Amino acid sequence: MTGRPDVIVVGAGFAGVAASTALAERGAKVLILETRQRPGGRAYSWIDPKTGEVRDNGQHVLASFYIETMRLLKRIGTESAIEADPTFRMHLWERGRGDFDFACPRLPAPLHWLAALHSCKRLSVASRAVALSLRGRARALLSTDSEGQPLTVEEWLRRVSGNADIAAVLRPVALASLNEDPSEGSAKLFARVLDRLLGASAEESGLALPRRGLGDLLHGFENYVATRGGEVRYRATALSVRIEDDRAAGLSLLGGESLDAGTVILAVPHERVGWMLPAEHLGAHAGIADVPWSPIVSTVHFYHRPILPSRFVGLLGTPTQWAFDRGVDAEGRHAVGTVRSAAFADIERPLDAIAEETARDLAEAFPIAREAKLIRARVYKERRATMRATPGVQRLRPPAETAVHGLYLAGDWTDTGLPPTIESAVLSGHRVAALLR
Repeated sequence: MTGRPDVIVVGAGFAGVAASTALAERGAKVLILETRQRPGGRAYSWIDPKTGEVRDNGQHVLASFYIETMRLLKRIGTESAIEADPTFRMHLWERGRGDFDFACPRLPAPLHWLAALHSCKRLSVASRAVALSLRGRARALLSTDSEGQPLTVEEWLRRVSGNADIAAVLRPVALASLNEDPSEGSAKLFARVLDRLLGASAEESGLALPRRGLGDLLHGFENYVATRGGEVRYRATALSVRIEDDRAAGLSLLGGESLDAGTVILAVPHERVGWMLPAEHLGAHAGIADVPWSPIVSTVHFYHRPILPSRFVGLLGTPTQWAFDRGVDAEGRHAVGTVRSAAFADIERPLDAIAEETARDLAEAFPIAREAKLIRARVYKERRATMRATPGVQRLRPPAETAVHGLYLAGDWTDTGLPPTIESAVLSGHRVAALLR
């Protein structure tokens, strides 16, 4: 890139890619700085040097109602890199109760949800009636100022229904979407998830997985930026923002380089903002840099035959919470991915112990797994998966615009109204780009 950039974006995670490509689309000359040698931030994949297989750093589930994410993928031409179910479909197995399905037929809204509720044998007639009011109750919570008395998911479930069937179905959804135990997760954030999910049409409600690997979702974004006059620089670490007279002036880089820019977007993890930017410039949100992380532990188990009854399966009552059919690899092995959200109890456990326990959970839930040959298993621990999504953290999440003129923040940890997810990250990047019109 020649000349001074119009905007410097620090970080090539989903937030930084969303912001930079949206700005490039409008003709801005953007320079992206990324410490690593790849984009994606905490959601990435790599090629196993021993097998040549694509590996993700964990199981990342997307959804068709991830509006901002789909918008980003369409912009850079990678929307075909994900495979979504045609409608919301989930098979659940509950210890002590067996299997049941929750599946939306392709009907006009809200008939698709009505039909799904009616066909779900886990729900009694009374609980179906409660379920019909869930979106209204979620929207009522979103319309109130709950900062004075923030609610956890568990507290909200007791208030809105007191129904054991509804709580049994919603707890694992809350755990997965917030990466928090329902007893600690923010009810308001979960209400936003429910509002989006229950407000989606049948065609926009399906869950999705990358066809091959997470890295494919952002493949080629560098070329998108470059052909519009911008540049992506990997192995470039920004140390601090230069601020002059309460205006962004540029960045100081590791190695002594200094870059000038009148507009800077920090799309970095929340903890890194604390040492890139003096606390006084974050004001009441300065505490965001000290918010701890919530871990995720995931596995991939390879069998000689398929073992799952559905592409997405929820397991209730076992340490393993979710299982996904990841298809067949080049050697004909059937891959099953699993997830344990808010995995504080597992993060220090031996990998073999987690793999063995997961195999036992799968065998307990699915009889066919007891007869299938387990070829091998891999365990992935992501200690810094997401920022904690507890009620008290929400007041610390900063807006996109800072008190420093020309300095903006993007990331799943900013005040998007959503849990810290890929969709939240992309939304934050798009919001910053919209502010720079």
